Amino acid sequence: MLEFATRGTNPSAEQSKQICGNIKAGNAKVIERLIYHIKQLPKDHPITLMFQDNPILVPAPRSTPLVEGALWPTKILADLFLEAGLGGSVEALIFRAYRVPRSSSFSSADQRPSCNTHYNSLITSPPLAFVNKIILVDDVFTLGRTSCACVRRLQEAYPDANISVFAAMRTRGFVRELKYVVKPSYKTMVYTPEYDIIRLPD
Repeated sequence: MLEFATRGTNPSAEQSKQICGNIKAGNAKVIERLIYHIKQLPKDHPITLMFQDNPILVPAPRSTPLVEGALWPTKILADLFLEAGLGGSVEALIFRAYRVPRSSSFSSADQRPSCNTHYNSLITSPPLAFVNKIILVDDVFTLGRTSCACVRRLQEAYPDANISVFAAMRTRGFVRELKYVVKPSYKTMVYTPEYDIIRLPD
C-alpha cells in the first residue's frame, strides 16, 4: 500500500521513514490512516478483492520466537484490520522455532537470511478446518524472503487455500526521491526452489 525509501532525501522519502517507524512500533493512529487508504480503493481493485470473503489474517512472525508481552507489529496490524471490517478473523498460524538474524542488520541482500533460512526456522500451528482464504499480513516488504517462506509453510498446511500477502509498506532501497508514499499495487513474486531465489515485480 505504501512505499518506503530507505535512502531517499526528499520530503516524501523522509515522511515514508517516519511512517515505517510508526508502523513497526504498532502506532494505531498511523495504522488507522493506512486502513483509510485501503478503504478508499475502488471496489474492483485487487487489494479490495483480496479482503473479500472473510479471509483469515495471519500475522507474519518476527525474527525471534514470540515472547509473552513483546511487541508484535503485524499482529497489531491484523487486529486493527479486523476491527475495521477487513478480514474474517485473526489467527496466529505460523511462528519462529528459533531466531534468525534481522534483515535490517545487513547492508547487502547477499548477507541477509535466505528464503530457505527463514523457511527452516518456521513452524505452523495445528491446521484449522475449512480454511479457504488466508492473507499473510506483513509490515515491511523488502526482499520478500520472510513472506515467501511463510507462504511456503502455510501452503503445506493448507494446500487447498488461496494464500496471498499484504504488506503495509514496500521498501525502495535505491530510490533517492520518492514521488508518492501511498502507492497501492498488487503483483506477483515468483520463487525458484532450485536456486532459492525470489523474483520480485518492479
